[in-house]
Amino acid sequence: MKIKNVLRRNGNWLVRCTKRAFGRRGEEGSALLEFALTLPMLFGLIYLGASLTLGMYNLQQLGNATSATAMAVGSDAGLFPNSDPCAYAESTMVASLPSWKAANFSYVMWISNTSGTQVKYTGSGTTFSCSTAVTMGPNYPVTLTVSYTYSWLGIPVLPFFNTGQNTAGTLASSQSAIQM
Repeated sequence: MKIKNVLRRNGNWLVRCTKRAFGRRGEEGSALLEFALTLPMLFGLIYLGASLTLGMYNLQQLGNATSATAMAVGSDAGLFPNSDPCAYAESTMVASLPSWKAANFSYVMWISNTSGTQVKYTGSGTTFSCSTAVTMGPNYPVTLTVSYTYSWLGIPVLPFFNTGQNTAGTLASSQSAIQM
């Protein structure tokens, strides 16, 4: 049984037609043609690598800022301005990442009261507030989860791309700290 190599035959046909269209004979210009065919794939791989690298770098920044914010909330129990640990967490988070848009943040904070019961508070943007928060109990955990709507590198607008492509995703980090 003989297996036909259809892809090679079709590929050779494409190369022959392209050479004929550009007036090339034999091997003349084949390196230029191969370069022109592989260049978009090479740029696509470089673009993908850059986009993923920036996304991972931003995820690391978010994790570090979330950790610092959770530790600040846990260590400053009872010392918050206006007795609002959520607003304190929001202002600390925004101050930790000054170049990020505050409106893209969303927060979930679990606070343990003096009896050990956890209470959940949620918010987004600059509206994260829990002014009616319970009294935080010492030696109990406070858990902060922060999500950020991240815009990946934009897809180039070319005729064969969908111009309405949404390249946003969510980066999330969760950290716990013991209340002092």
